[in-house]
Amino acid sequence: MDYTPAAQSSWVWRRICRVKQELLPCYDGQWNVQGKEYTAAACYDWLQGTGALRTNDKLVKFGMDIDATCFLCAQDSEGAEHLFFECIYSKLVICCINQSLKCHIPDRQVLEWCMLRNGTKVRKGVQAATVWGAMYHIWQERNKCRLEGVLVRPGRCAEKVIEDVKARIRGRDFQHVTKEDIDWLKHKNYM
Repeated sequence: MDYTPAAQSSWVWRRICRVKQELLPCYDGQWNVQGKEYTAAACYDWLQGTGALRTNDKLVKFGMDIDATCFLCAQDSEGAEHLFFECIYSKLVICCINQSLKCHIPDRQVLEWCMLRNGTKVRKGVQAATVWGAMYHIWQERNKCRLEGVLVRPGRCAEKVIEDVKARIRGRDFQHVTKEDIDWLKHKNYM
C-alpha cells in the first residue's frame, strides 16, 4: 500500500496506483466497508460512490476541510440534488431554456419526464439531450466558479446548452426523420 509509481510510469499504471490511494480509507489491513468481506464487486460499488460528482457535501464527507456551501448560489449545502434542482442559478438556467425552446423541463425527475412523455424517438432524444446538456453546463459553470471565481449569467449558460443541442441536431442525418418531427423541431426553436 506504500508503493508510489515512478514519474515515467505509464498513465495506466499511475491510474491503477491512484485507485489504490482511493481505497485506503476502507483498508486498514483488511477490507472494512459496512462489515462486508472484500470482493471485486464490493470494491467496484464503493469506487462508484466516490466516482460520482464530487459536490461539496461529498468532499466534506470524504474528510476535506472545506465549506459545503453551493458555489453558484451560496445559499445551501451543495449536493447533486441541490445543484441541479434547488439552486436558484440552476432554476434560472432551466427557466431560460424553457422560454427559448417553448418547453417545460420540470424541476424533478427530468429524465423520467423525457422518457415517459408521449412522442417519437427523435423528440424524446432531443429532450433528453437538452436535460443532459443543462446538467453538464451547470456543472461546468460550478467548476469555473470554484476554480476561477467567475460565473456567467444564467441566460448565457442556457444559450450554451441550446447551442450544443442545436449542433447535435445539425449533425444528424435527417433521411429517417419524419416531416412531423422536423416541424416539431422548428416549432420548438431547435432548428
